[in-house]
Amino acid sequence: MSAKDKYAKLYASEVFCMMPWIHTHVWPSGKAFPCCMSDSTVEYGNLNDNSLAEIWNNEKYRQLRKNMLNGDETKECNRCYEMEKSNVFTLRKMVNQYYGKHWDRVETTQLDGTVEELNMGYMDIRVSNICNFRCRSCSPELSSAWYEEHIKLYGYTPEDPKIMNILENKKFWNDLQPLLLTVEEACWAGGEPIITEEHYKILDFWIENEMKDVRLRYTTNFSNLYFKKKSILEYWNSFKDVRIAASLDAMGARGELIRAGTDWSVIEENRRRMIEECPDVYFEITPTVSIMNVYHLPDFHKEWIDKGLLEPQNVRMNILTYPTEYRIQIIPPKERKIFIDKYTEHIKWIDDNFGDGAAKRGFESVLDFLQQENYENLVPDFIDRNTPLDKLRGESLYQVAPELKFFRDYEY
Repeated sequence: MSAKDKYAKLYASEVFCMMPWIHTHVWPSGKAFPCCMSDSTVEYGNLNDNSLAEIWNNEKYRQLRKNMLNGDETKECNRCYEMEKSNVFTLRKMVNQYYGKHWDRVETTQLDGTVEELNMGYMDIRVSNICNFRCRSCSPELSSAWYEEHIKLYGYTPEDPKIMNILENKKFWNDLQPLLLTVEEACWAGGEPIITEEHYKILDFWIENEMKDVRLRYTTNFSNLYFKKKSILEYWNSFKDVRIAASLDAMGARGELIRAGTDWSVIEENRRRMIEECPDVYFEITPTVSIMNVYHLPDFHKEWIDKGLLEPQNVRMNILTYPTEYRIQIIPPKERKIFIDKYTEHIKWIDDNFGDGAAKRGFESVLDFLQQENYENLVPDFIDRNTPLDKLRGESLYQVAPELKFFRDYEY
């Protein structure tokens, strides 16, 4: 393939992605997917039934590679396609930019989509679902803390056990160890990685093998800086390139409601401590943008800048698309003006004070996404999901998010 064709695939194509050549995404249950953005209802295999090598070149993986090389869309990748319509710098674009250097792996692809060499240049293995939070948009599969509430709300026991850990699968651990030596970038999420013991086991493996140049990427609820006697700050200072994406959706009572288990005073204290002890570690907030926090995000962004807790550009929007009833697009068009006005004002404030950059583009992408579709028909689903949860937890979404009070009068 010529250099021109390579460039077209990596930067001009609307479907090509390097992920199927550098990565397999694994959940604590053993489910495997092409990446964390992939449709989670479409499994590409399960490590309780198949080895990594078998999944790597199974029919779904081979067809995915062929689709990408032929310029054909794959429905499992719709989330990136949809986000890019709002000018979001998606995971697809990121990996093409950073991992295009491994184009030689693409060129080894056989006509049927097979790639002989299994590698893990980009690692995103959710080793455990252990978590101390019960975020409203989550489930027991990715948060052990949700287990009992799930039974109370829905009246049945989840199919999977309360606590899952894929590294308890000894065959998978044995298969993984040689691949750990090839990792360039590791993404840690959960569950909550900071309180997951196996996460430290892998960090220690890299330290013992003098691999402190592995780039560490965290998605964390930022509620803990210690696990047993281990300080995560000491680990972060041991590696050369660490980036923290704090899943913080809102301040104060709103943040504590959306992500149950949050103590907002602890979050702010952890941030101050990190600034003091890990001043060179990159920190950003990555709010999951949903109906519950979309109106509040400009206030959050501005206040943390004013407090010196956040660099102005260090916000990256994770626009929620599932569960669908939490999308910001469920806001009826007749109610959207206050949201549009608030974002328009905040975008101007960013531009006037900090210029063009990630923050401005992030808030613009939210505004654009809001206006793309109308999912007003899902308002009843939103109400049906949150009313019993409010009752079970003794909370009131409308009290902490008064801009949503129009939902209480919604007729359906």
